[in-house]
Amino acid sequence: NHPTRGMLSPGLFVPIIEDTGLIVPIGQWVLEEACRKFMEWREQGIALQRIAVNVSARQFRNDDFLSVVKDIIFRTGIRPEQLELELTESILMEDVELAMETLRGLRAAGVKTAIDDFGTGYSSLNYLKQFPVDTLKIDRSFIHELTNSSDDAAIVQGIISMAHHLGLSVVAEGVETHEQHQRLLSYHCDGFQGFGLARPMPLAEL
Repeated sequence: NHPTRGMLSPGLFVPIIEDTGLIVPIGQWVLEEACRKFMEWREQGIALQRIAVNVSARQFRNDDFLSVVKDIIFRTGIRPEQLELELTESILMEDVELAMETLRGLRAAGVKTAIDDFGTGYSSLNYLKQFPVDTLKIDRSFIHELTNSSDDAAIVQGIISMAHHLGLSVVAEGVETHEQHQRLLSYHCDGFQGFGLARPMPLAEL
């Protein structure tokens, strides 16, 4: 919340903190704060099952990333399976060996992982079956015209079917209308996010 420019989109400031390297300490703070808030909400009787936190490329490639995640889990008291880390396809494909090693470490620790914005990157389906991930998040670009485009509908159905056969759950991003939600339910999509459910909001409003 900028003093003169008001609310700024993450699309504006995240690339800047990525470039400066500040994304690593800020990302660590965000992860810890999210876990702390999750535990607070649970204590207040809000029965959330899991909290998902985006991870940047720099964070994920950092040598101590795995130990940082484990340390935050220990200090906040969150159970590993209650935390889901979201990674884009491009992060995973940048260094497949490192990605595989880190994902295995996260799985061994009990932490859930999701591939964010699925369908917009360059991931190989051969790698997809090898990556130890738990969830695919279908990019909003396929959901936007879901009820108007037979091509988009076919792609979404295909992703859901493929994911389920691979033992993965599926979340649709950018769900904005009742019609989209109903169509996705008929495709047996597991989860949904988007303005049709709720807009981003300050903690007090949440």
